[in-house]
Amino acid sequence: MRTRTFLPRPEYPRPDRQRGFVQGGDWLNLNGAWEFRFDPERVGLAEKWFVPSARQWPDQIIVPFCWESLAAWGEADAAGNDNFFSTRGYRNPLDVNRSNYRSAARHEVGWYRRAIRIPEEEAWRDRRVILTVGAADFFTQAWCNGQDLGTNEEGFTPFEFDITDTLERNASGERCGTIVFRVEDPMCNHDQPVGKQWGWYSSVSGIWQTVFVEPRAENHIQRFEITTDIEKSQVRFKVFVSGGTDVRVQITGPSTEKFIEHLTIHEGVADKKCRLAAAALWDPNAPQLYRVQFTLRDGSNAPDVVHGYFGMRSLAAIAVAESGAPGTLNLNGEPIYLRGALYQSYHPEGVYTAGDIESIQDDIRCAKRAGFDLLRIHIKVDDPLVLYYADTMGILIMSDLPNFGEGGDTDLGRRRYERMMRRTIERDFNHPSIVAWCLFNETWGFGGQSEFVKLINPSPPNGGKSEPRAAGEKLSNEQAHAWVQSMWQLAKSLDPTRLIEDMSVVAWDHLEYYGHGNTDVNSWHFYSDNYEKARRQIIDVVEKTYAGSTFNYVPGFVQAAQPLINSEYGGVGALDGDVDTSWSFKFLTNELRLHGKLSAYIYTELHDVEWERNGFLNYDRTPKEFGYDPTIVNQGDVLPIDAPPIRRCAPGEEIPIDVFTSHFSRQKRHDVTLHWRLSGIDSLAWLHDDLAAGSDPISFSHLRVELAKRLRLRMPNETMLCTLWVLAYASDGTLIARNYIQFFVDGGCAPRQDVGGRTVLRLEAHSWETANWKQGSSSRDEAVATGAAHGISRGFFEWKFPFTAAELRRRSRITVFCEASAFREGRPQTDSFAQPTTLRMLLNGVPVYQTILPNHPHDARGALSYLRGGRGAYGYLNLARVEGSLFAEVLGKMRNGHLRLRCLVPREAQTQGGLTIYGSRSGRYPVPPTLIVE
Repeated sequence: MRTRTFLPRPEYPRPDRQRGFVQGGDWLNLNGAWEFRFDPERVGLAEKWFVPSARQWPDQIIVPFCWESLAAWGEADAAGNDNFFSTRGYRNPLDVNRSNYRSAARHEVGWYRRAIRIPEEEAWRDRRVILTVGAADFFTQAWCNGQDLGTNEEGFTPFEFDITDTLERNASGERCGTIVFRVEDPMCNHDQPVGKQWGWYSSVSGIWQTVFVEPRAENHIQRFEITTDIEKSQVRFKVFVSGGTDVRVQITGPSTEKFIEHLTIHEGVADKKCRLAAAALWDPNAPQLYRVQFTLRDGSNAPDVVHGYFGMRSLAAIAVAESGAPGTLNLNGEPIYLRGALYQSYHPEGVYTAGDIESIQDDIRCAKRAGFDLLRIHIKVDDPLVLYYADTMGILIMSDLPNFGEGGDTDLGRRRYERMMRRTIERDFNHPSIVAWCLFNETWGFGGQSEFVKLINPSPPNGGKSEPRAAGEKLSNEQAHAWVQSMWQLAKSLDPTRLIEDMSVVAWDHLEYYGHGNTDVNSWHFYSDNYEKARRQIIDVVEKTYAGSTFNYVPGFVQAAQPLINSEYGGVGALDGDVDTSWSFKFLTNELRLHGKLSAYIYTELHDVEWERNGFLNYDRTPKEFGYDPTIVNQGDVLPIDAPPIRRCAPGEEIPIDVFTSHFSRQKRHDVTLHWRLSGIDSLAWLHDDLAAGSDPISFSHLRVELAKRLRLRMPNETMLCTLWVLAYASDGTLIARNYIQFFVDGGCAPRQDVGGRTVLRLEAHSWETANWKQGSSSRDEAVATGAAHGISRGFFEWKFPFTAAELRRRSRITVFCEASAFREGRPQTDSFAQPTTLRMLLNGVPVYQTILPNHPHDARGALSYLRGGRGAYGYLNLARVEGSLFAEVLGKMRNGHLRLRCLVPREAQTQGGLTIYGSRSGRYPVPPTLIVE
């Protein structure tokens, strides 16, 4: 983790509507250490803990971090992939562990206290003093100097209190106050908007966004809405004010050009459409922003000044000329194929709250580096600074609204949801990065997740109220869907500028009445690590989606011109554990890109979260290795191949391969040439890079998916792992797109083969003669099933290759090679958390080779392991030459007509990370333990 400053999260929390610029000067950041105490018996109100007292409270908490987080207690540096919650927030800390932390009894009430002093600066004179809390979950009551300030109910959006009249003068004449908050977050939270706090990830209790104080004029700007029209180069300002005479608007364009407009006020609103010069557009590749300064004047008093910004951009669903086809998504009037990642925006140190803004920026950089241009912020109203950096760094946002918990579809739950939705849209209206609102995820909160949550918790979350039902029984939710539709209508009235999805749909949900109604996009989810199954499902969805189709809609609604998007997909589900994602990401994304009727996809997910390990990044944001560049399938222009990622072939087999173009970048391409090359590695670890090659000019039609070339490939006549690379080049030599698939030519590996004076001896990994490992090893049956043998800690495998001393005397050199890696439990994707080991090879007891194997990797490079149903385990190719005196020593120790190859982790080695030996049909190379005697 990064070194924290003494003031956590010191930046101004709302750059989209900013009054202060100098912390301690014209605003006060109240983050940092607050006195704190839990109130397990709820006696604080009766005992008047809100009254100022010299008696120190028992604890300190670090704001702005929830009390379930490590950062709240000064332990942020200890956070990591496997350490992401604090037990201090629980009633019985010693009983809390990784299996029950989501349902164990936790503290529900916490009290915060802090003394403040208001600066004697010009900015504060004759101004009201406003205390703002960015977000606190869920019920908040506040006092200043013992005087009740009011309450707030809702866990995601900001709220404020005017503390001016409660402040007191100290002996030095400074205005002072003691701020006290009481925050209650009941475990019985099913009818609160909670998102994935409901039994899925950690709860978030208490203050979790910045608390600050700033001066504000009596007559002030309450909020503003900025809408843009790029066709007319026009911007509309709608400023809501409290008093005042008029509003002056100063606009500074991306090229520093300035415009000034004056808005008159009518019934508390200043509203005007203003024309700009040629508009500089905002998009992810060029996030150009206009800066705005609003000045509310009231004649005699000092004006209220607020700074903001806007981006000139549009996103709309557009009907297409092709009869019956879904519409397309258009960004700034041009069709766009959106490539998204699901973004949970959880953090191991702070749960909902990033420890620093650099980690927010790094998340966006990582997403863009991997080829994504959209993030779907999942079931969470996020920190405004996430949206600010999306605006300034350039990435699109689909913003989910949090669901209530299962059983929360009550009158109270609905009222709370609606309040949260109204406040969220009001807070985030001006962010150009937000292009869509998703109102409901699947049927979270309506009964669709009841059975699933039981699988991940030892018992249902307190207050979950999910009733058991018969297997396969569907719940009726027609009434709930009618309310969902009313929320869609309300959201459209609150924000007609964005796409609004009624419900993000998944076909396997447990509800009878499930699908889209009125919606701006038609979405669906799928998860599969099986190529053929995924391919069929994608084709099925695309073929069933056409104008007038009832597929994916509830009764009474049909497909019109809504764009078809996949809003969640992946090959690693939530319960699949820590396994490789690289293999499935490539072939699933490749399949999606074969279909021009799709307008977007959203991969699950950008980073791991707690127990869910299917991200591009680990939870601590260290990267995972994919074994390829993800942009080969995840950028504007790609070459999707209509073929499985790897297939088994017979020697000499001819295989047709269809290569397509999917050209959705902004830059049109002409005079494009497709190059292809088939290469391979044989069972003797020899590379063959000239098996087949060619090039042809191809059509590269803009905004279309079409067949570019049908290749016919003749496979080699021997065992070989082959790779076909296809590459598209522009006429100036620029590489536009590339892709690859693999073939395993399975001609078998003869145990003994005499070729040109050389004798090749091979044994599969499971054919060891003897083995001895300190902490155990795979059984022979396990080794046969996986194609590899493993041992734990230190020890050895030994194979006996039949070869007589007389034969060996007529030879002069032995080449020894095998594919090997370390061994660690599980199948985690390759990343920076390596487990090295020592490999030593003995031939007839003579040491002939030693190295350090850095890891036990799993990713797309382990293609042969995937072909046999594994998770991409592979090793490193190790080769030794035995000749001269070393050969003589090996010859001198021949016994019983065998050459004995022992692969071991030595007793004295410092790195004892076990050993995995791969056979000819597993790992990265078609190479079993092999001796070449020549």
